[in-house]
Amino acid sequence: WKVHEDIPTVSIAPNTKYSQMTGDKTLVGLSHNMLYRIDPRVGGDNMVVQDELQSYTTKSHFTAAATTESGAIAVGSGKGEIRLFDRLGVRAKTTLPALGEAILGIDVTSDGRYVVATCKTYLLLIDTKLPSDPAGKTGFQKAFPQAQKPAPRRLQLRPEHVVYMAAPISFTPAKFNQSPDGNHSEKTIVTSTGPFVITWNLRRALGTGRGDAYHIKQYADVVVADNFRFGQDRSIVVTLPNDVQCVKRSQLAKPTRESLMIRTPARTSLLSDRDDVVNAPF
Repeated sequence: WKVHEDIPTVSIAPNTKYSQMTGDKTLVGLSHNMLYRIDPRVGGDNMVVQDELQSYTTKSHFTAAATTESGAIAVGSGKGEIRLFDRLGVRAKTTLPALGEAILGIDVTSDGRYVVATCKTYLLLIDTKLPSDPAGKTGFQKAFPQAQKPAPRRLQLRPEHVVYMAAPISFTPAKFNQSPDGNHSEKTIVTSTGPFVITWNLRRALGTGRGDAYHIKQYADVVVADNFRFGQDRSIVVTLPNDVQCVKRSQLAKPTRESLMIRTPARTSLLSDRDDVVNAPF
């Protein structure tokens, strides 16, 4: 989508997490080193709102963005950095240094408390609340002290499960279930790799610190995309190459060797053009 003759857009996001439910006509745009508002009503070769554009002179390699219910913005980069903005047109309140691999996707809870960033072989779950702030502010609202920047929790598959899958891990962008009713009830994270849909319980991951406790369901074909049914976390919409299905989250189970063994039809389609070895942290 060409919004400016000199600014190639690599990703877009809604102005707020649920602005698709309103009459809002503008969007948040992202290039490799710029964050800006897009107003399609302007038309022509320049739909970028200039006074709401923030540019970085260095090569930031921005890759993905997500917004909170109030319009704060989380941005991930190919360098692995995560930036937290309270609004457009200004520099980030918080910059979290590279935490691992490139960020392929990013999502944030309605209130901005938690961010989930997707890397190729694992997810990073980040609590943005400032630990010593009496008002309970987050990194979107105030910069973290240098010595108190949050340590992310890594959500990843167990090495033995990766072996059973017999295919490279390549996560689709992870998403929280959506909570538009204002009760901040995001409870679950969903992603997929190959024919497998995986969910993590948010509270359990935060409470126990275990990132390897998850549930899985295998499909007969590669999962192209996945997300929760809007407004709840009991059903997951799964997009396959030639089909769209809605699966109950209760149908996902704790992984076993038998449940992870790729079925013969899926094995052929998965491995035909994937000759590289499993790239997963052990």
